[in-house]
Amino acid sequence: MSLLDSAIKIGGKTAPNRIVNQPMECNDADEVGNPTELTFNRYRKLAEGGAGMIFVEALTITRESRARKNQLGIDEKTAPALERLLKEMKRINAKSLILLQITHSGQLSGADFSRRVSVYPLSGQQTHILSGEEIDQIGDDFGRAASIARQVGADGIDFKQCHGYLGGEMLRPVNTREDRFGGSFENRTRFFCETMAKIKKSAGSGDFLVGARFSVYEGIPGGFGTRGPAEVVEDLSEPLAFVRLMEKTGVDYINVSAGIPAITPEIVRPTKNYPEGVYRHFGWAQAMKKQARVPIIGSGYTYLRDGKNDLKEPDPGKKNFLYWAEKNLKEGICDLVGVGRQSLADPLFARKILEGKSGKVNYCTACGSCSVLLRNQAQVGCPIYFEHYRKLLKKVQKPKADRRT
Repeated sequence: MSLLDSAIKIGGKTAPNRIVNQPMECNDADEVGNPTELTFNRYRKLAEGGAGMIFVEALTITRESRARKNQLGIDEKTAPALERLLKEMKRINAKSLILLQITHSGQLSGADFSRRVSVYPLSGQQTHILSGEEIDQIGDDFGRAASIARQVGADGIDFKQCHGYLGGEMLRPVNTREDRFGGSFENRTRFFCETMAKIKKSAGSGDFLVGARFSVYEGIPGGFGTRGPAEVVEDLSEPLAFVRLMEKTGVDYINVSAGIPAITPEIVRPTKNYPEGVYRHFGWAQAMKKQARVPIIGSGYTYLRDGKNDLKEPDPGKKNFLYWAEKNLKEGICDLVGVGRQSLADPLFARKILEGKSGKVNYCTACGSCSVLLRNQAQVGCPIYFEHYRKLLKKVQKPKADRRT
């Protein structure tokens, strides 16, 4: 673990190790978007876990359009509670870098409890199409959110461009809107560039970190990572160009992901149905790394666990998280390794791994139960290891007529 346990400089700050807790939405805020005691408990444990970077899950910049009924929010109303959350985390662990992911849900906003909007028309669906003025205002809101993030004590923010939300839908070739936000690659990346400038201006200079997580290939017609509005074949020309563009805007790191959980989940998170998806994530990270000078965070590592997976590798010693994390760091595939579902299964994962106690890790089984909870707008966690979420899972799996509130 010579590299996994080594520090790395990111912008003006230093992460104590190379493990990253990726942002995982858990839908347990109150009606205003404040963290509840359940939220506090989750992040206290993650702070105790000691990953080099800890991303607080996607905080919506607007209650008007959001993907989760009880999604955490970032605005003037929630700022005091977010400040308390960050203070508690830093009291437990002053070394890990703690960043907030900020987002607008766009066409993935829940129509039952918020306003569903889109950058471009969706076939067969009635959705409000954002005007150029509305898009400009959303950019202003991101800038305000970044300023709040700095004020409440975060080490930085992640400007979300992944997994089908508004930032990601803006980038797609299928975004053929005829104003300055659609059509050409220059136009489709304009929102990112202009909003990054607003974020930088609002958050100020210094060591406050700014970066973005984006989906290299979405796996849908006209999705990012294809070469045209109706194409589905993977083409990395635009993702590679986007990495170069992100660096020009002054990002401090780039977090590489892929897919859209609600549409192409097997691309996002490898399972026993498609274990080789792990290798695709490694390849995407490597390709982006070759274009970048800033640190690259890789994804797809949860499925590796302790080697008990369905990869077709005959040597069991070459199938586990430790092997691949160290190998990829050594070979320059990425600079940090991210885990998402694994942080739900065992928030102390990083500490156990770095202390040589990998045999005591509660490994994610990639069962997908946490995703079932998320799709049903329930509080999200690991039903395998936590009784609270096991009860919630049983409840959402009952026929609707048999459920009790």
